[in-house]
Amino acid sequence: MKKMICLALALVMILCGCQGNFGKIDLHDTIALGEDGTVAQKTIEQIRNNNAIGTFSGASNGYTYEWTIFGSDIQQAKQVNLQVAVEEIGEDSVRICLAQEGSFGFRGLLSITLPNRWKAQSATAYRQETPVSSVSLTGSKTTVLNFTLDGTESELIIRADVLLEDAMLDTQPEETTLATEPEEAGNAAGRDDYLSDSKESDNTVYKDKYNTDPVPEGKPNPVEPENQEIDKGKVLSCTFSIECSTILNNLDMLDPNKLEMVPTGGVILGKTTVTFYEGESVFDVLQRVCKEKGIHMEAEWTPIYNSAYVEGIHNLYEFDCGALSGWMYKVNGWYPNYGSSRYQLKDGDTVDWRYTCDLGHDVGGHYAVGG
Repeated sequence: MKKMICLALALVMILCGCQGNFGKIDLHDTIALGEDGTVAQKTIEQIRNNNAIGTFSGASNGYTYEWTIFGSDIQQAKQVNLQVAVEEIGEDSVRICLAQEGSFGFRGLLSITLPNRWKAQSATAYRQETPVSSVSLTGSKTTVLNFTLDGTESELIIRADVLLEDAMLDTQPEETTLATEPEEAGNAAGRDDYLSDSKESDNTVYKDKYNTDPVPEGKPNPVEPENQEIDKGKVLSCTFSIECSTILNNLDMLDPNKLEMVPTGGVILGKTTVTFYEGESVFDVLQRVCKEKGIHMEAEWTPIYNSAYVEGIHNLYEFDCGALSGWMYKVNGWYPNYGSSRYQLKDGDTVDWRYTCDLGHDVGGHYAVGG
């Protein structure tokens, strides 16, 4: 009964126009949608007029979903229907149907919490087999689909992209004893015996002189910045993106002063094809891309890891969204266990910089933040 009274009071405050603290109410409280899923025009007007954030939740067929609406994105304030029907249609794929007829008058972020965990780190939304938008995946024990809609998409199919092995999605590393690689062995990076049976027989993980865990089999070993040879005569290309959609699922933890830095949908830089010179690192390209696109980026050099540490992108820094938050990078679906200055790019690589609010567990990785 107490919960119902609190919810009723929250609805009354919103509908009556509590101008002074409406933004704070919507930032911390999620309003449950009614059975018909409608949100009154007056409520949408208040979100817009107060430049606030509105969050509304619903459920369908065992799935829960949440809409996040930014006041700055509302172009037309009108009554909208936020009801969503969600249906599983196969392994790692769902169908969603919107009750809305026509545009919302804004683009809203839809987050759908699945009852299971998809074996993927990204997905795509399709309209009649035509891809229309990318879908960000967050969550640790279960998967949350995050993407933006304007209400005109009456039906979409969401399918996971390249499925990953269970081991790549494991966020709980095996409990081991850590040790430093013996000096006489030198830097193990690049050696064939880096993961030799003799070193694993006592369940001890030997780290190289920069405190790097053994690199998984089949993944590239780090290349030290001082050993990288850049050939400006060979121009290659890769796909680059930067996003912070996990923050949208954790707005209650976000520093209020950083709210305006979070873009709708969490996308700072959508998937973009960029060029680079042979021999350059992920960090080299991040610096250049941010400079060319006018995106703020700040990093510092950490000698102990022989790599740059990315502190902030787009004025979103480590710890801005909780004690476990910060930036991580992945290449071709893998989160490297060494810094971005030591990852030498190859032609055709796909690089994604993602903001984590849970030390990587919410984005499918578990190595240290900061790239």
